Amino acid sequence: MSFGIEYNFNGGRHLNRPINLNAVKTNLLFSNYNRAKNVINAILPGLPAATQASLRSQLVAPESIGICPALLVGAGVPAATVQGLVAAYGNFQPAALMSFFRPSGINPSLTAAASPVAPCAATIPGLPNASDLLKEYGLGVRVTVPFSDMPANYSNGTSVYHGLTANLRKRMRKNYEFLVSYTWSHAIDDGTDLQSPLEPQNNYNANAERGNSLFDQRHRFVFSAVYNSGTPYSSGMARLFNGWTIAPIIEMSSGRPFNIITFTDRNHDLSSGTDRPLVVPAGTATNACGDPVVASSFSPSGFFQLPCDFAGTYTGNLGRNTGFKPWTFFTDLRVAKQVGITERVKLQGIVDMFNIINRYNGADVSPLYLNAGQPTAAFDPRQFQFALKLNW
Repeated sequence: MSFGIEYNFNGGRHLNRPINLNAVKTNLLFSNYNRAKNVINAILPGLPAATQASLRSQLVAPESIGICPALLVGAGVPAATVQGLVAAYGNFQPAALMSFFRPSGINPSLTAAASPVAPCAATIPGLPNASDLLKEYGLGVRVTVPFSDMPANYSNGTSVYHGLTANLRKRMRKNYEFLVSYTWSHAIDDGTDLQSPLEPQNNYNANAERGNSLFDQRHRFVFSAVYNSGTPYSSGMARLFNGWTIAPIIEMSSGRPFNIITFTDRNHDLSSGTDRPLVVPAGTATNACGDPVVASSFSPSGFFQLPCDFAGTYTGNLGRNTGFKPWTFFTDLRVAKQVGITERVKLQGIVDMFNIINRYNGADVSPLYLNAGQPTAAFDPRQFQFALKLNW
């Protein structure tokens, strides 16, 4: 009989992880939207109904802004009026012309003379142009490139693993042996691999992704044993009790983490698979976007809500991989009987039983914040496997 205890530490540095180096700067996109909204709302009274409808269509979303002060002048609004409104509320530009305010700057394909928004990039006396807005937002005049998202594999990821294992072992004596093992562990990283997720929730704050690894498992208990009857009987019916092997395996494990996401692109990075919800206190009212509060056992406060982009909240405050799948309990058993045919030839019959108690063990769950944790897949139910093995 022996007892062992050990502690393992594993630290990883310079690990690969994807970060979009040309992601949309959401705050600048919305600042541009608000400026355009103020100017458009100021000139709407008195305009023809068709013109009003066309201008209102620009305000559906920050990405839908497709005009600039120069185009308003071209549509017949007095230049002095436009100049005064720009002085009061600020300059704005078509979102697409500005590559939706990515660091790469102006989209050169929209600056050609044939482009309907070309006047927005040109210098018009008395009105600011696209380059002026870049400078105003602190982006500077960059070398314009026709790129949008540029996910790059950075090597700035980190990981850490702590593991404490204790085991009790009885070696084979008097026809049986067993091993009892328990492990407590915690794996933390800021990007498990290059596929999950494809990029951070906020590419400009990748450090906020530090959290539980997808393969993190806090508790794991395993009991395994082997009993072999041997051949104590040499004659009579008692020989039926010779050559039996019974080997059970019992495993109990805590659930692994999963990332709770919203599947809505409230940070306008053109990706909905990485956005996480807000953790809000009880009694929080419906936000300015009309999003209600959703009760969830996975929220530290008990409630989730979508970030409201039009209220200036673009990303959720829930950490990465904070949900945990259900714990699992597996019971397996092997029963084997060996029969001697001759002195050298022996036949062994084997029955393997998996998940004997036929317990439901969840394999995966829904990551959607509305029904986070709802089972979507399960491990196998009770199964039997039969085999014959001939030794000579």
